[in-house]
Amino acid sequence: MGMFSTTHGGLGISIDVEKERNPPPPPTPLDFPDYSPDPTIEPPHDGAGDVLYKLLSTIKKPQDVSPAHLKALNLTTESNVPISDIVPNGILRSLAPYQWPEQASTPDAPGTDSMPVPILMSNGAPFPNKERYDTLKKEILYDNDEAFRSVNRMPPRPGQERIKIAHSRKFWGGLDLVSQYWDTSLDKYVERPLTDEATEAHDKALDKMHLDDNTVPENKPDDNDTETKTENGEKPPKTSGTKTMYLGRRVGTGREMPEDSREETLRGFMEMIAWAFGCQTTIPSLPPRLQVKGMLFPVRQNFVVARSPQDRQVARKGILEGPILFVQCRGETLFHDEKSTSNSRHTEICDLLRETAAMLLFAQERARAGTTEARPGDGKWWTTTPRWGGAENPGPEAEKENADSKANPPSDPDAQKSNKRSKYDRPALAFRRPGSSSRKLSMSEKWKILQPGPSLWDKKMRYMQIGKDNDSDFDDIFMVSSINHHFSIVHLRIHRHYLEWLATGNTNFPDDDSSPPWHAIHIRRTKWFDHFNPSDRVEALDGMWALFSYLMR
Repeated sequence: MGMFSTTHGGLGISIDVEKERNPPPPPTPLDFPDYSPDPTIEPPHDGAGDVLYKLLSTIKKPQDVSPAHLKALNLTTESNVPISDIVPNGILRSLAPYQWPEQASTPDAPGTDSMPVPILMSNGAPFPNKERYDTLKKEILYDNDEAFRSVNRMPPRPGQERIKIAHSRKFWGGLDLVSQYWDTSLDKYVERPLTDEATEAHDKALDKMHLDDNTVPENKPDDNDTETKTENGEKPPKTSGTKTMYLGRRVGTGREMPEDSREETLRGFMEMIAWAFGCQTTIPSLPPRLQVKGMLFPVRQNFVVARSPQDRQVARKGILEGPILFVQCRGETLFHDEKSTSNSRHTEICDLLRETAAMLLFAQERARAGTTEARPGDGKWWTTTPRWGGAENPGPEAEKENADSKANPPSDPDAQKSNKRSKYDRPALAFRRPGSSSRKLSMSEKWKILQPGPSLWDKKMRYMQIGKDNDSDFDDIFMVSSINHHFSIVHLRIHRHYLEWLATGNTNFPDDDSSPPWHAIHIRRTKWFDHFNPSDRVEALDGMWALFSYLMR
C-alpha cells in the first residue's frame, strides 16, 4: 500500500488510519460567526456616501472594523433560511430537483403555477436531465472512507467493492486533504508501553547528555534522584513507561490547514453542478476591488461561476458570460474569544463586512452589462497634458548612467566582432518585422506615458445579468461562503440606485415605493452545510441544482 498518491492539488499524503503514530495537536473546536447588526434603517441623506468613504478609509487592521461600518451600509441580516427559500418568493420549490418537469417534445410542456417550465436554458441548451442529477447524488452519498480510498488509488476494504467516481473526483480529493486536519470521527488515543528498543535509545540519549555536560561532578546527586528516593533512602523500583499513540485521519489541526484545500474542495463541488448547466468556474484575473466613490476597497473572491458561450471559437479564447455567482473562502476559525476581556466582537463584524463588500462588488460587476468602461482618469487633464511646466525630465540618474554606459563602445571592438553571431545562424531574426522588439520599457519611460489608469474590468468576461428579471430594478446576488469545513449560500437583493449611490454618493433619485427600499440591503443566509455529512451534501446539492435552474432559465 503506497503512502503517497497524486491528487488534484499535487502531491497528497494517503493516511493509513489503522497505523499507530505520534498524536497530532488537539483538534480545533468549531466556531461560527453569528453577529446581527442593528436592524434600524437610516433614511438616505447627502452625506451618507462621505460617511461610508471615511469609515472604510480608516481601516488599517481587523480591530478597526466596528458596527458603524455596517450601519453606514444600512445592512440587516437573516440566518438559517431554508435553502429552498433562499430566493424570497419561494420559486425554487417549483424547480428541479424538488419538482421534476415532465419531459415533453412539444413547446407547451407542463409547468407550475409559480413559474412555467422552460424547454431550454438561457444559453439555448436543454436543461440537464434527472439521470445527471442522480449520478451526482449517488457519488456524493458514498462513504467518506471509501471515497478517500478510491481517489488515492487504494484497494477497498475486505468485503467492499471498488466504487466508481467520475464527476466528483476533484471534490473527494480536496475533502481528503481537509479531513487530514478536521475529521475527528476516527480519533483514537491508546497508551502503549515503551519497548526495549525505545528504552535503550532513551538511555543512550541520556548518557550522551551526561557525557556532553562536564559541569556536573560525578558524586553529586541530581535533583531527580533526590525527589524519587523513598524514606529509607532507596530508589523505588523502575517501572516501564508508557507512550500515547494515535489512530485516526488527522495530521494537524484545522487552524493549520492550507487555505487552498478548502477552496479546492468547494470548487470541486461547484464544478460538478455548474458543468451540467453549461457553466464553469474561473479565478478573477484582476484583484477584486469595490468602488466606493473615489476609493477602491480590496475584497476577496476566490472564484466565480460564469456561463460558457455557445460559440466554440469564442469559448476557446477563454471568454465567459456573466458572472452568475461566486465563492468566498476564509481561514478564520476563532470568532468568539472567551479569554478576551472586551465584548467588541470585531472578528465577527469583520467577517460580515468581508462577505458584504464582496457581494457589493459582485453586484457592481453584474451591473456593467450593456455599458462601456470609463477607465480611471479617462478624459481628465492629468492623463492628456504633460507634467507641470513641460520641461524634459530624463528620469532618475540611474537611468541616465545606464544609458551612458550602453552608449560607450567597448575597449576591444575586434573581440566583440569575433563573439558576435551572424544573422544567418539565427535566420528567424533576419525576417523579424521592424519595430517588433520585445524590450521592456524602463520605469522612467513608463512614467512619461500619459494615459488613463489601468482597467478594472476583466477582459475575458462578457458582463451580463444572467438570471435577472429585466423588468425589475433589483438584482439577486448569490454567494457561497465557506469557513472551517462548512459552507452556506448567501443571498443579497440590491437596487440599482444603491449601486449608483455606492459609486458616486448621489442620493437624488425619484421617489418610489419599492420593497425593500433602495437605500437598504438585506442579507439572507442558509445554515452551514458540513462537507463530511452526507445528508448535508445532498441538501446542498438539491438547493444548488434548483438555484442554477432558476438562474439559467
